[in-house]
Amino acid sequence: MFLPKLRVLPIDPEDNVKFIIGFLGKEGSGNTTRPFFEKTVKLYPELKDINDTRDEVEKASRIREAVITRLEGNRDEIEERIKYFQEKFDSFIPKFIEAQCKLFNHEWTESNPEILCFVGYLPFYPRSTEDKCFYVSYQDEERVFSGAVHEINHMIFFEKWNEMHGGNLEEKLWPDPLWFLEEIIVDPTLNDPSVKKYTLYENKAYPQFYEKNEETGVSIMDLVKECYDRKKSIEEFLEEAYEVVEGYCGRLN
Repeated sequence: MFLPKLRVLPIDPEDNVKFIIGFLGKEGSGNTTRPFFEKTVKLYPELKDINDTRDEVEKASRIREAVITRLEGNRDEIEERIKYFQEKFDSFIPKFIEAQCKLFNHEWTESNPEILCFVGYLPFYPRSTEDKCFYVSYQDEERVFSGAVHEINHMIFFEKWNEMHGGNLEEKLWPDPLWFLEEIIVDPTLNDPSVKKYTLYENKAYPQFYEKNEETGVSIMDLVKECYDRKKSIEEFLEEAYEVVEGYCGRLN
């Protein structure tokens, strides 16, 4: 089985700036799965009043200054953390990817020889399943390693779903049902006994997916896990779970 190499690199500072602008702006305000503004200003307390600045150019300039100052001021520590992250990833990620591919009945292709992990200063970990990259924050520990398996899970799911549906599908974002499915199934698939031993830490989806429906007393996670427990194949599970999640998303609208 071909396995990709996970490489750890410093973030492009302008990418870090772009993410922080997004977390503090309207872009992230609609997605209630994560408290974008609150967690961002915990990392950048100097930006807690950023929305009092009405001029968008000035606002972007303030954010850029805060991010660049943080990255430059901690350059040596970031370089050391990159080395540490790489060594740690090398110790378990290959076996994890192999186990995940077997679980999803998927062959990783040589056309994607690398997964890239970019290290910056971030409250959330953006990803591109299509480009096979994700972003982490240098000062974190457990979140970096649990985040990595979470994001790689998304990448393998994305490729599997493409394989099942003819290929050339676009990566879906919130609030598309496929985004919800991708986020919900991290629990049953990362906690499968064949995979869990390679993940280092406990893996959970976003808290809202465990909230019980007031009428039924059952959460969307309960329903998806029921699908997983009775599956005859991973393909059958994904199709059935998608239908369940579509119904869940319909109730949210």
